[in-house]
Parts: sequence; C-alpha cells; structure tokens
Amino acid sequence: MRGLLGYPLKCTLDDGRIAIGKLICVDRLKNLILSNVIEERTTNSLFYRSSDDSAHTSKDSTKMIVAKRQLAQAMIPGIHLLKVEIAESIYQKEVSPIITE
Repeated sequence: MRGLLGYPLKCTLDDGRIAIGKLICVDRLKNLILSNVIEERTTNSLFYRSSDDSAHTSKDSTKMIVAKRQLAQAMIPGIHLLKVEIAESIYQKEVSPIITE
C-alpha cells in the first residue's frame, strides 16, 4: 500500500457510491483517507425533480441519474470497501517498479 500513497484511486463502497481521490493515508483497519475527492452515487431522478417538473412527470418516467459532489477530504471506512482500483497506466509506470524492488 505504501507504493500507492499520493496516487489517485477509485473506491467502490458497499452502498453503491464511488469515491475518486488521491490516497494520503491508510490505517490498520484499512480505512482510507483521500484528498480532492469526487463522490458519485446513482439515485432516482425523482429526488432531484424541481417543482416545475412535478406536473409533467409520470410515475413511469423515472430514471436513474448520477449525483456528484466534490469533497476536500474523505475517510472511507475499510469495512464498507468493496473494491479499490488504480489506473493501469499509473500502476505500470509508477507502482509496479516499486513493488518489485
């Protein structure tokens, strides 16, 4: 994990959220601290409907949208992590040589 410090990661959580940010810390419980985080979650468009849209929207026309928010830092609990990814190009160029040493 030491080789991944400072690199951008994509973390998938058990509730479906995705957090993308730069890894700055990992603790013994596998909690991750990310900086400059973009959190994405898929939600029903009915939750983001304006009052003007209420008369024009039927119950059958619901669709899923991706809601995003920017965070300065986020702590991702290790217990909720499903998957942690790094871009293959970054891995091949930067991380793999460090791990194989």
